[in-house]
Amino acid sequence: MRLPYHECGWKNVLNNLRLIVQPLLLFWLIYPWIDIFPNSQLLLAFNHLIAAMNQFNSCYISG
Repeated sequence: MRLPYHECGWKNVLNNLRLIVQPLLLFWLIYPWIDIFPNSQLLLAFNHLIAAMNQFNSCYISG
């Protein structure tokens, strides 16, 4: 049986961490190219992604 997405299992927490880290890592990998080839729409899309990730409610596991 699969747990609902809002559950606080370790697999869900790990997946949520991946969803936060992956876009940030991608941004820093392409950042030098953005300096060379400026693209305002790409930066705007990253700003929207950052705003969406700031709405993320983390699950705190008490021990």
